Amino acid sequence: MLKESSAGALASAAIPPALDTRYVVGFDTDTLPSEHADVLVVGSGIAGLTAALHASRLGSVTLVTKSEVTDANTWYAQGGIAGAVGEADSVELHLADTLVVGQGLCDPDVVRAVVGEAADALGELEALGVRFDRAASGVLALAREGGHSLPRVLHSGDATGAEVQNTLSAVVRQADGIRLVEDAFLVDLLTDGDRCVGALVMDRGSHALIALHADAVVLATGGSGQMYRVTTNPLVATGDGVAAAWRAGAEIADMEFVQFHPTALDSEATPKFLITEALRGEGAYLLDCDLERFMPALHPLAELAPRDVVSREIEKVMHRCGRPNVWLDARHLGAAFLESRFPTITAGCAEAGYELSRDLVPVAPAAHYLIGGVRTDIDGRSSLPGLYAAGECSASGLHGANRLASNSLLEGLVFSRRIVRALADERVRTRPVRVVARAPEPGTADAAAIRAALQVTMSHHGAVTRSAHGLAGAAEAVVELAGSVAGDGPHAIETRNLLVNAALTVASALVREESRGTHFRSDRPARDDEHWRSHIVWRRGGELRLESVITDETIPHPEGNR
Repeated sequence: MLKESSAGALASAAIPPALDTRYVVGFDTDTLPSEHADVLVVGSGIAGLTAALHASRLGSVTLVTKSEVTDANTWYAQGGIAGAVGEADSVELHLADTLVVGQGLCDPDVVRAVVGEAADALGELEALGVRFDRAASGVLALAREGGHSLPRVLHSGDATGAEVQNTLSAVVRQADGIRLVEDAFLVDLLTDGDRCVGALVMDRGSHALIALHADAVVLATGGSGQMYRVTTNPLVATGDGVAAAWRAGAEIADMEFVQFHPTALDSEATPKFLITEALRGEGAYLLDCDLERFMPALHPLAELAPRDVVSREIEKVMHRCGRPNVWLDARHLGAAFLESRFPTITAGCAEAGYELSRDLVPVAPAAHYLIGGVRTDIDGRSSLPGLYAAGECSASGLHGANRLASNSLLEGLVFSRRIVRALADERVRTRPVRVVARAPEPGTADAAAIRAALQVTMSHHGAVTRSAHGLAGAAEAVVELAGSVAGDGPHAIETRNLLVNAALTVASALVREESRGTHFRSDRPARDDEHWRSHIVWRRGGELRLESVITDETIPHPEGNR
């Protein structure tokens, strides 16, 4: 168990001084250009778009996104959205599957709230125009994915995220009361005393700064997959919301838990082309270098074991075989079925030179989902009054130590609805503050080279398998890289944000001296419920605490993942 003295030392060193400076430096001189809205939403995935739509019923909304409104992690989600809507399913079964996969760190009250609201939230998406696949009889067609005990994933072919993203984006563009600001980069959060009152943003083209004041701020900025060399995340996934919330003083939790998707196409593409596990749900196999299945002997769910289990086993097979990949075999499913059910994957594989119905496809794990983030309660409130968070940038207690497949889009959808319901009951009017910020300066260091070095470091020492020795080396590398970033343009700030996320991930992984879910320590391979059934929570200024999970729920080890 971690000693208090070593915890304090780690907490103090978690963020290098070069990364611990806010861009907002005062409120008492010439002001920047500014605007005010009742609610400011930062991010345009399913969480941000849903929050903006619901908040527009309360008053004025400004929605800020760093690229185009359609460029978000949501768009890349192939599999679908989990929800207990089938005749054989129930909220209790969905709850149970989520708790087992989360390995003792889920908040059962949060899980119950999210899965219990799924049917209503999914119905709302359909009413807005999202088209989920249906069988000839008219009932929803449900897929099965890793960790689920039965089919429960609603889908739109194999491009569910794109269907949701495009539909919600179109609705937001036409909605009254929502001002959409694209190509605007989150620089820092604005605070007045102990309350968040807006955000400082930068136009990506001109680098002009503007202060956006609001009575409430909702972060929906996604994850930080660009910490890693191999990722399914788009280039915009640089952990901006988590880093800004850290600098503003909000609590950050569970950063050691980064989920790797087991089956990304092993190609030169960036980001990596994801091959949804719904394909394995329909019967595709994973094969080793001898073209033998390896998962059935290791887990009762075989290829549909939880993602952490499959990713680690693939890594072991890759090491044993001396190859950078394993093989995905869908040939026996037939061309007609594959082209009908998985048109996006069929086309993506063909573009890379593989015919899904005739060829073995090379796949390997890739960084996919940040489980940790801004610590929130059951209604999305952060520890900083006025600041809320939803989706991948949050640590809500839903996922625990490992996310159940297709619970992510559901989380963003449900939490955004809950946040706006909370706002309706607790609106606090804030006053605009006078803001002065550091003037943007061009950098002299190559931010791209620094980012590449970070990605190599995190991929070697902070990915699927970790050790104290490797993590300590990664922590030293982050400190060295942090001192090299120069300038205040978008690329430099993004790189600093990635370094903040990496520093918190590495420090948390060093603190947690056990293996659980997506966090696997080769030097501490056992799960230790006696000492480590706790969340690791950080706060700026060197504050660390362990928050115990207290529940009557008995959480078993997933079979094969002891």
